[in-house]
Amino acid sequence: ILSPYSGKVTKLFVEAGTTVEVGAPLIEYNGNGATAAPTSAPQAAPTATADTAASAPKTEGGATTRTTADGRVLAMPSVRHYAREHGIDLTQVQATGRHGHTTLADVKAFASGAAAPKAAASAEARPAPKADAAKPVAPKPAPAPVQAAEGDRREPMTPTRKAISNAMSTQNANIPAVTNFDQVDVSKLVAHRKEYKEIAAKQDVKLTYLAYVTKALAATAKKFPEINASIDGTDIVYHNDVNIGIAVNAPSGLYVPVIKNADKKSIFTIAKEISELAEAVRTGSIKPDQMRGSTITISNIGSARGTWFTPIINGSDVMILGLGSIVKEPIVNAEGELAVGQNMKLSVSYDHRLIDGMLGQGSLNYLKSLLADPAYMLMEV
Repeated sequence: ILSPYSGKVTKLFVEAGTTVEVGAPLIEYNGNGATAAPTSAPQAAPTATADTAASAPKTEGGATTRTTADGRVLAMPSVRHYAREHGIDLTQVQATGRHGHTTLADVKAFASGAAAPKAAASAEARPAPKADAAKPVAPKPAPAPVQAAEGDRREPMTPTRKAISNAMSTQNANIPAVTNFDQVDVSKLVAHRKEYKEIAAKQDVKLTYLAYVTKALAATAKKFPEINASIDGTDIVYHNDVNIGIAVNAPSGLYVPVIKNADKKSIFTIAKEISELAEAVRTGSIKPDQMRGSTITISNIGSARGTWFTPIINGSDVMILGLGSIVKEPIVNAEGELAVGQNMKLSVSYDHRLIDGMLGQGSLNYLKSLLADPAYMLMEV
């Protein structure tokens, strides 16, 4: 706000960047308003003289009311606030302030009837709004339609595929995602699963590597709360519960059922829930409530023999783990010897607005340590 008076600011009532109510005091200064403040703005070009004159019509009493280019009366915020509270139209108030400003005294005089309403300005005297004051933003050009060649088949998207398309486009456009690629030798995990697979089967549980990874990710989310959070405007919401979404592919599309409170469940319980939710997706019996509330997600392409990829962050999550296949590869073991290891491929995408590279890799390193040694994982969780 350009002050119409000169003086020295002696006190600031609010810090810069603070949102305040209209009419609230901003500064205190020691000037008396007798001298106009200097301005560094250049003089208007001669061609603008007619417009300037038009924006300052004379009132009946000789006072001048100054308006902006779009016809707004010049008045301090406190004056506008007072006028709004008392239902007074500032365009009808005679201005007596310096440079055509309408003062609080002018408004109060108008309200008490001491000042006559200003004569309505003629249509010719009122400044016309600038034609280019608010230029409309040109819409982005639509992509050129695909020209189908002979033998091609065209069919509309299903409602599910439309929803997936819109969600993926929105997430990819609005989230500055970074993906880290890594791998971990899970030879001990492979042996552990082999040992307990039959025991799980006797309890009608299909023990998969995905169950181990889900449990390990839940423990990691508890240790690193930033990866189990959401961004809401300028706020960060840290979730108390760890609800892990599991991406499941079905003939009709991709679904993400949720394992609620995964950090509080055993590996057997998680394995059973994964099987039940996946079956519900494939049979079409999955319920909306079973796909709500994820705080972090896993996308698994290991069963399709995939390795590394760049998964897209799901919903309001800030991280998604991409689980690849386990590949037998040469490794250097703890003794410094060349050996055959079983490397699990891992890809983790995270929202860079909240998670920096060091945090992203740090949480991934902890996850790797749990997957590398199931005994350590069970001690940690």
